[in-house]
Amino acid sequence: MQGLSNAGTVTGRNDYMAEKSIRGYYLQQTFGYKDKLFLTGAVRVDESSVFGDNERRQTYPKLSGSYVISDNDFWKQGKLSDIVSTFKLRSSWGQAGNMTAIEAYDRYTNYSTVSINGSTGLIKPGTLGNKDVKPERQTEFEVGTDLGFFKGRLGLEMTYYKQDIEDLLLERTLSPSTGAEYRVENVGTMTNKGFELLLKAAVIQKKDLNWDLTATFSTNKNEVNGIEGDIITYAWGESAAKNGYPLGVFYGYYYARNEDGSLLLTSSGLPQREKGHYENNEPVAERDANGQPTGENLKKVIGDPNPDFIASLINEVRYKKWSFRLQFDAVQGYDVISWDKRILNRYPGGDGAAKELLGERPKGWGVAEYSIYDSFIEDGSFVKLRELSLGYRIKPNVDWCESVKLSLTGRNLFSFDNYYGMDPEVNREGQSNVVRGNDMANVPIPRTIIFGVNVNF
Repeated sequence: MQGLSNAGTVTGRNDYMAEKSIRGYYLQQTFGYKDKLFLTGAVRVDESSVFGDNERRQTYPKLSGSYVISDNDFWKQGKLSDIVSTFKLRSSWGQAGNMTAIEAYDRYTNYSTVSINGSTGLIKPGTLGNKDVKPERQTEFEVGTDLGFFKGRLGLEMTYYKQDIEDLLLERTLSPSTGAEYRVENVGTMTNKGFELLLKAAVIQKKDLNWDLTATFSTNKNEVNGIEGDIITYAWGESAAKNGYPLGVFYGYYYARNEDGSLLLTSSGLPQREKGHYENNEPVAERDANGQPTGENLKKVIGDPNPDFIASLINEVRYKKWSFRLQFDAVQGYDVISWDKRILNRYPGGDGAAKELLGERPKGWGVAEYSIYDSFIEDGSFVKLRELSLGYRIKPNVDWCESVKLSLTGRNLFSFDNYYGMDPEVNREGQSNVVRGNDMANVPIPRTIIFGVNVNF
């Protein structure tokens, strides 16, 4: 006979197991005409168990084509072919989705176990489920050209693209009357458009000396629209998806300023937040009879972690048995929100507090700026010496060994920037698409020195 008369406290277990089922099917056909005109059509069907029953199967079509103009007789026979040896036009259109955007059971309202007076109970979560959630749908069009000059010594690839994303998956803040804080929903749209450039050059091609150069350049303009209520904030409220702005812009309190752009100080000579009201979801400053801010504290877009452009330059030189590689990476025109600067600006031990002790600025300045997010938005632009390597290949005088290569490689050696902290290329939220450019007690990307020996048998 079994009973509970001698049982102790009943506690809930927190075992968790998740299972996903993802399937994909595709059909593709390519047609070619005289090895210079190509047309490809495809259709892909994807299924994922993480989405609602009526939305887990999605169909994505694709169409692409290319035309090698330089393979025509009129081009080969002309004098232009001596300069432009390859000329190819290409274009494509297609759709895709993110079938793993949410976790296995995020579409459900998942309760947690808790012990209540010795009995197992359940706690309602802060995030509500959404059984009708579906994957984002991305539609992209691109057009470009591939050019080859001087019989392949110089190559140039150019691409323009436009990408429209609908049914954007975002965690939406709910009204307190719902009994929950968030719910993942398909809200809004997003547009990306930009330009990509790739340049390859065989600068020197000799028997004992070769020098190859590769350069890349890309831009991307991003904009979010269709969000109910105009804005959704994330993390600590400083990152936002806001209509008419790029995804992940910084949103927060900002300085009150005079008409000439200088700081509008309090009677004590300290900075202060802007105040006023909102019209059409945009802040409007107000002033009282003394010219001081009045109304509610205002927020606006104060920074953008999306760069204006990204570029790289790679040099590779081979001289007899020696090899050399040099790579620079550049990210320009993007902002970082430095929580480290905010803390060190106010509390003892920081450079901001030191300025107050030295009399370089009024006492209480750091406390006043602590609630003005605009004060710790930093320019995160940088140029990094990403890699520097030197190698030497030896041919031993033995039959069992073909070659031995000795190499010395350094990565992330130097960063040329004006950033407040140690490394602008960090983010406390990892690979998040929305919360980016956040620096708080982050470990910088390490500088590494590697010595290697590669033996070929």
